[in-house]
Amino acid sequence: MTIETPATESALAALIEAAGEGGGSLATEGSGTKRHYGPAASPEARRLSLRGLSRVTAHEPADMILSALAGARLRDLQAALEAHDQWLPLDPPFADATIGGIIATNASGPRRLGYGTSKDLLLGLRVLGARGQATKSGGRVVKNVSGYDLHHLQVGAFGSLGVLVEVHLKVSARPEVSALWALPCPTLAAAHGLLLEIGATALRPVALEALDGAEARRLRARAEALPGRDGQAVALVGLEGSRASFERHVRELAGKGAGALVVERPAADALWVALAELPAAHASDVRVRVGARPRDLPALLAALELDGAPVRGVAVRAGSGLAHVALDAATEEAALASLLSRWRLVTAARGGYAVVESAPLDLRGRARLPFGGPPSSPLAPALRRAWDPGETLNPGRMAW
Repeated sequence: MTIETPATESALAALIEAAGEGGGSLATEGSGTKRHYGPAASPEARRLSLRGLSRVTAHEPADMILSALAGARLRDLQAALEAHDQWLPLDPPFADATIGGIIATNASGPRRLGYGTSKDLLLGLRVLGARGQATKSGGRVVKNVSGYDLHHLQVGAFGSLGVLVEVHLKVSARPEVSALWALPCPTLAAAHGLLLEIGATALRPVALEALDGAEARRLRARAEALPGRDGQAVALVGLEGSRASFERHVRELAGKGAGALVVERPAADALWVALAELPAAHASDVRVRVGARPRDLPALLAALELDGAPVRGVAVRAGSGLAHVALDAATEEAALASLLSRWRLVTAARGGYAVVESAPLDLRGRARLPFGGPPSSPLAPALRRAWDPGETLNPGRMAW
């Protein structure tokens, strides 16, 4: 299928306007790294890539503000910021991910505990609507009190409320120290419990990640610095900030377990990248996101009886109350549907949730997978009906 790649905003607007007038539809993407996330776009929709709109439009180092077109890759933005000893504290998966795609899918990585998600860094957006008209919300200042925060509605909307064109973001000074404290554990539950104990202390780590044996094996294959034997789970604590803060964290973590290893730069950089990229290893799996209050998540995961399921790996973000469970996509369709239905009932009964986050595009029965539930607010679907009644933009991409 031909992919349209406009090189200017006016060309992009013309394509959108023509699609709307002709009754067609468009499926927008950046580098296309997360097309397997969420419900698939309608097969009749023409693919539209924003990779032609990829430059930095403004960078004000003193004000710590960055503006860029939505097709810019995150790694290119990080390289531009590095010259000023700054960065965007985002570490979502997929090396070619664009900043627009990250915002549209609300993608995040292990550091979300310490820095938040793209929504927390987003100051404003310029967006093209379903008729090609440009609108903007927010701006290029940290304090912006006029108008509505409509730009935050675009986070996680998969382009269904408009096509992101330009983003304005807060940047941060690069931390003096970036490291990971790693401890091999006999089981995922043991690693998870230890991280919850650490999270309840006065320490302020930027990541608390527990990996089962399968996920730890994948991480060890990409980052030799990770301690432990094959099959062992691992607890990871992200430490970033000043040297004094780092040393205090290391001292207080010293009594948490024998065999722990503190990995500093440059080995830590490779370990951070490998950790953030773990979801990319599951592009051929059905990946389920399970969420609950952090303290409730261990019991909820136990209730799912993962040992009896076709699980290919489990990763837990202990501080955020999230777990990602990769299921074998070769599982028989009816058995997979039954398993996911039971998980949704079990999690809902315990105040949590289970939704499919990603699945192979060619998976049989994919359209029937539970990618989400009713929206937490009726505002987003109501705006979709008002702003794009003909569903020109990304039809089918949202789960509501």
